[in-house]
Amino acid sequence: MKQLRQLAKPFPESLQKAAPGGFGGTYVPWSVKVEKLLATVGPFSWEVVEYIHDPDGTLTGITGRLTVTVDGQQVTVDGCGDVERPEILANNGTRAKHAESDAIGRAASKLGLGLHLWSGPEHFRLYAALGRDA
Repeated sequence: MKQLRQLAKPFPESLQKAAPGGFGGTYVPWSVKVEKLLATVGPFSWEVVEYIHDPDGTLTGITGRLTVTVDGQQVTVDGCGDVERPEILANNGTRAKHAESDAIGRAASKLGLGLHLWSGPEHFRLYAALGRDA
């Protein structure tokens, strides 16, 4: 479970940013998450499964599917991403980019990547638990 443990390793504080909008907590930019995915598991497959629109046609979210090989096993996970404050973005293309960034992060969290950001330091135990078996 070497790759799984590498995916679950928390991002250093130097890569974490304060969450916008006063929600508290921190986040890591999608580019940093994708770099870690590539460095840990190599090439992966990503596809948008569904675009989610409000009744007026405004794109407000997507569902995406991430397929990777982790420790020799192919794994597929889905993630949903939304568009925070879609009214301030110029068009659905820009909204799709925001939602996709969110969706890939949520999908990757199901592999342990960045999961500590949602769990919080007081509740995140996956990395330590995987270390016991390594």
